[in-house]
Amino acid sequence: MYYRLRKAPMFLATLFLLAILLPLMSPQPAQAAAGDELKMVEQINQARTKAGLPALVYDANLSAQAAKNLKSYQSTGQIPGQSMLYQIAVNGGYSSLGQTMVSGADVKTLVDKQLAKYASQSLLNSKYNSIGLVITDTKNGLLCVQLLAAKKNVQVQPAPQPAPKPTPQPTPTPTPTPTPTPEPAPQPAPSESFMTDLQKQVVDLVNVERAKQGLKPVVAKQDLTQVAQLKAQDMLQKKYFSHTSPTYGSPFDMMRKYGISYTAAGENIAMGQRTAEQVMKDWMNSPGHRANILNANFNELGVGITQSYNGYGYIWVQMFARR
Repeated sequence: MYYRLRKAPMFLATLFLLAILLPLMSPQPAQAAAGDELKMVEQINQARTKAGLPALVYDANLSAQAAKNLKSYQSTGQIPGQSMLYQIAVNGGYSSLGQTMVSGADVKTLVDKQLAKYASQSLLNSKYNSIGLVITDTKNGLLCVQLLAAKKNVQVQPAPQPAPKPTPQPTPTPTPTPTPTPEPAPQPAPSESFMTDLQKQVVDLVNVERAKQGLKPVVAKQDLTQVAQLKAQDMLQKKYFSHTSPTYGSPFDMMRKYGISYTAAGENIAMGQRTAEQVMKDWMNSPGHRANILNANFNELGVGITQSYNGYGYIWVQMFARR
């Protein structure tokens, strides 16, 4: 879930936490890197970037296992040991697997504790490229169980390198500046209408849920659908899963780039679901995504769908707006 509300002429923006959704390969409830979990992954990757290390990739299966380990700890007072971790690694195809448990008042405290006590062994260990975690509230604050793993064929983004200092150059002789070629606008899907049957199913299911709450339906819009489709294709081509595109920036940046002026806007994304019914069920079971679907401020919707880069299901994008 990604949400922004802007009121002219003050341009006041309210930004809620991102909520991204990844289903497990087995028929279990979808795991979402949302709220505190998402904050923690972002802060860990900021620390890795500063250390010159690639970012860790969120792994939904690891998060599901972390949740099981937490449940075991809460019921028995013990967390799975090395033999169990070895079996998890073998079953999941990981060449290396580490586990940490940390508690603290907030996410920053959790990350700072790890960095201070065993950074090189866990968060800043160069052998790891994947992370799964679960955070729960306790009477003593937050408790996090975290699994760090090394897995083959993970698309790891290299850490950004500082730009070299520019070498002074002589002032060139002025030459006429060529007229820049305008960037092509996104093209509609090659079909009789601007939406595929699968995209239409998503719109219909959204309006079913809105009708249950006495809300007006959203109207499918061609320009929003084109931008949502661009976002889905960008995630496929660049092999990432995030509200922020390395190509286009935030969903709000994308909308503005392609001439969509909104007073309210939001985005839901998901990956791995095979049907419109499945992805809508997962979104409706996630508070952040549900809030976008049932937001009375929104009256327009665009839907983007493309195959998933991990070979399982589809990448799904909903872009909501009011103009």
